[in-house]
Amino acid sequence: MLRSAFSQPTCIVVLILLAWVVAAAPGAAGEMGLTTYQCTIDIVGSWHDCTDDIVTVTTSSDIYRVTQVDLSSGYLRLDAFVEVCDATGWWIHFGDSPSCNGGGGDALHTEHDAEAYVHDTKFEMVGTYNTERSALEPGYSSEAVIAASGCYWVHWTIYEDRVFFDDDGDPADTPQLELHSVHGFESAPYDEPDTEDPSGLYADLWYVGMNRTVWTASRNGTGVSEVCFVLSTTTAPDPAVLSALCP
Repeated sequence: MLRSAFSQPTCIVVLILLAWVVAAAPGAAGEMGLTTYQCTIDIVGSWHDCTDDIVTVTTSSDIYRVTQVDLSSGYLRLDAFVEVCDATGWWIHFGDSPSCNGGGGDALHTEHDAEAYVHDTKFEMVGTYNTERSALEPGYSSEAVIAASGCYWVHWTIYEDRVFFDDDGDPADTPQLELHSVHGFESAPYDEPDTEDPSGLYADLWYVGMNRTVWTASRNGTGVSEVCFVLSTTTAPDPAVLSALCP
């Protein structure tokens, strides 16, 4: 948390649109199709094939990785299949700003600074920082969304105003959590101006921290061994395609 005294978010009753509705081989290049882009980061094996400036590894140290996801080529949806074992601390973190670091807000890079993560076994999501109100928009939390021990895959899906989390790696089944909010993750073009990022420098970029938060290295954790990313030019890709790209 960087610019607000906002405490850990708690479950908030849904209120119209202002709240959340719960409802490869090493060395190869990432795979780009007509409607998808896929690449893998293998932390245990110390390799990745994200080489096309679409998913870019910006930090790589020991077990810690940070990636920048560029949607500017027409991509609308991000899927991330994450292999995790005995998760602790800040093991996975998604941000709409390069300075998201958990708990809400950022270092004034952009007003669009929603973030979602699991800390230990607890799912958290915080919406964008409302500059006019000097307050964070609604947040949501859910306890014990994963097992405290063992190895398994989880599945994240993010697109405009939507975040889905599932505690298994099957894209065809119903997600464990489904959140909708106009204050969630956004991509260009925005429906409103961003006074902190008037040039739109960060408008097409999302960020992912593995075994740490995106912005703050000291907020870290353990457990993530591999992440398979898929970017799609549709918000509803065929689950069979996702399974084929990230088997």
